[in-house]
Amino acid sequence: MEIPEKPRKLMEQRRTIAFATCTTDGVPNVVPMLQYWWFGEGVLVVGDMFMKATRENVQQYGKVSFSVWDDTTGEAYKFRGTATYETAGAAYDMANNRLHEKTPDKNFKGVVVVTVSEVYDAARGQNAGRLIAKA
Repeated sequence: MEIPEKPRKLMEQRRTIAFATCTTDGVPNVVPMLQYWWFGEGVLVVGDMFMKATRENVQQYGKVSFSVWDDTTGEAYKFRGTATYETAGAAYDMANNRLHEKTPDKNFKGVVVVTVSEVYDAARGQNAGRLIAKA
């Protein structure tokens, strides 16, 4: 899926995102994430340094949502998708290489690979909650 330009650019500013998962019985988990990168069209890779509940929820349920926003402009977006947890492969290698640019002596335990299926406008106002892209 092609991510619309405005949400993509906002995320490329390296803002902290709110990353949400849940258990198979609906218990939510939301955590701040900053180690993430776009990997191809519509795929987000999130590095795992300290995940526990997030990793377990992705492995058990595989549905995620995340949000990004700009406090100054009020621009905000919500994404939904499916996710897998990977400890090897192209997505893991890309994320680890990006991590090594800043901290060459560290490695991710794994990565969450999110295939985005929907993007929503999450800003205040008349368009709040409006679906802006769908796979």
